[in-house]
Parts: sequence; C-alpha cells; structure tokens
Amino acid sequence: MTKLSIEDLAAELIRKIEAGDIGNEQGKMPSERELLAIYPVSRYTLRQALNKLSKMGWIYQMQGCGSYIRFHNNQKPTIEQGDLGFNEDLTRGEKNIRTVKASKRLVKVSEALFLPSQKQFAKDQHFIEVQRFRTLDDKPYLIERSYYIPEIVGEISETMMEGSMFQALAEEKQLTVAFIDKFIQSKPLSQEQAAFFHLEEGMPALIVRDDSYLRNGELLAFSMIHYDYRMATLYMHKKLFV
Repeated sequence: MTKLSIEDLAAELIRKIEAGDIGNEQGKMPSERELLAIYPVSRYTLRQALNKLSKMGWIYQMQGCGSYIRFHNNQKPTIEQGDLGFNEDLTRGEKNIRTVKASKRLVKVSEALFLPSQKQFAKDQHFIEVQRFRTLDDKPYLIERSYYIPEIVGEISETMMEGSMFQALAEEKQLTVAFIDKFIQSKPLSQEQAAFFHLEEGMPALIVRDDSYLRNGELLAFSMIHYDYRMATLYMHKKLFV
C-alpha cells in the first residue's frame, strides 16, 4: 500500500467516520497502535492527521484516554475550532445572574424532553431534571432545563441550584467540566416561557442545547436554555491554524 500523507490520512479517516466504519459504540477511535497496523504511516503522520481532525471538529482528544468521534447527528463540522459563549460566560464569578425559581425531580429517560447528541442510554436510565428561571441584573434572562446523570453527580441540593451548578459540582464533588458542545437554534416561546420574559406567546427565543463532559470524556449533563433575545449576547473566540 502506498504511504499516505497527513492530508490523505486525514481524508481517509473522515471518510471512515462519515460511513460509520470506525470507532466503537461509545465513539472511541482505535488506538495509535491499532491505526498504525492498518495504515502505512509514521507515528508523527498519524498524530498530525488526528490533530487535524480535532481542529476540524471531527474528533476530540482526551489525554490518556484516546480520541473520540463527535456524533453531531451525522452533520459535518462547520467551524475549525473556537469557543462560543454568552453573557453568563463573560460575567462568570460576578453576582449579577440570579436564580429566582428552581425545581428538580427524578425522571426516566423516556420522560426527558430531549437527549444528548452523542450518547445512547438504557431504557431504565434515570436523570435528575433541573429547571431554573434566572435573571440578569434583575431582569428576566434565561430559562434552563438540564438533565444530570445521577450516578455521577449524586444528590443535587437546593443551594446548588441557586448559583453556578458547575462551580458547586467542582467545589463540593470535585467534578470539573472540561468541555461543552453547544448547538444554537431559534424556536417560539411557550405561554409559560413568554410570561417569564414579558413577551407574547409564539415570539422567538434564542435556544442553546449543550452537552457537558468531564475530563475523562464522561457526559455529566445536557441542557436546553431559552434566552431572551433582547438581552443575549454571543461572542466567539476562534483559533486560526496556518
């Protein structure tokens, strides 16, 4: 077999990912040793090709755990690499975002209103559903519905729901979020949502679906957040590779 260049190997791996011919049920890619046994390339070429796929958004790499495929509902990545955030990311650590109403309950997987993009669950799986209504500078700002994996987070206290959930999980349970996949869309507001935002039912809302992962690649939680479009500010930090 002809020796492959970095670009050729990256293209071949992308073709395999698109066809579903590589990776196990959890999306874990074969190890370096296994890939080197398949493709006639050097370790340097393989690592550069995997790094290229990571920058393109096809895979994510976890130190000591290997590489994992991003299953974005069979959609191709649309950006190379960047960080997308909202107002609460910019004001993290300040006290201008406040929870004014919160509730939680244990639900079955069949009762969840949505599921993460990259993980399948057993039929008997349960989640801790948390719903929060939050203000920014005392003005209605967002409605959040999140599902936490109880086997990972354990009990969620009322105090934890008042502030930053991720900060509380890090401080109280030593669970640190390493990365978050975010998906943005727009949908009309329900009557309850519109009442909170002081808008009319059916008006548009900016919605962010996100899946949050620990350093070891385990899914911690998945969420859907409705923002008041009049107050939401998006920003992006994009890394360019030349």
